[in-house]
Amino acid sequence: MRLGVLLTPGFLEAEAALVLEVARLLGWERFTIARGRTALEGSAGAVWTPKYTFAARPELDVLVIPGGPQMSKLGRDPQHQDWLSEGWEGLRAMFTGANGVLLLLEAGLISGKVSAHPVAWEALEGSALELTREAYHWRGKICTTRGYLELGRAVLEWAGFAEEARAHLGL
Repeated sequence: MRLGVLLTPGFLEAEAALVLEVARLLGWERFTIARGRTALEGSAGAVWTPKYTFAARPELDVLVIPGGPQMSKLGRDPQHQDWLSEGWEGLRAMFTGANGVLLLLEAGLISGKVSAHPVAWEALEGSALELTREAYHWRGKICTTRGYLELGRAVLEWAGFAEEARAHLGL
């Protein structure tokens, strides 16, 4: 299984790090991806350099979109839209962090009921999306989550290792 984590300016490092660690424990190939090769500063101030760019990324089975401050803007960005469209068919699952659903909303990739962290609720009001307070919600191959630990739990459950992995990770 190949899991990619999309890095964006100000991405939530806690979400990215948690999902990368979950993937490591599951024995999956894992890496970070960004539009360019430039290092990105996360929300907590650490600087991460993506392993791959949009143009040079391997095929993915799973894509994780951690939350961040510019999700709506990035969803309207043609490069992000094109990249998501190109990789869509090969994906088995896509997971969003705290407000990652805003990127999918603006890119036109999600409709119906979604889950999101309270930080995103105001931005989702008035949209065509129906907000659920569930920890995570599936629509096709997209799993929207409240982010943080719920993002890790959703990946574990999807992988079929929910109970034993949760105990091992202390979730």
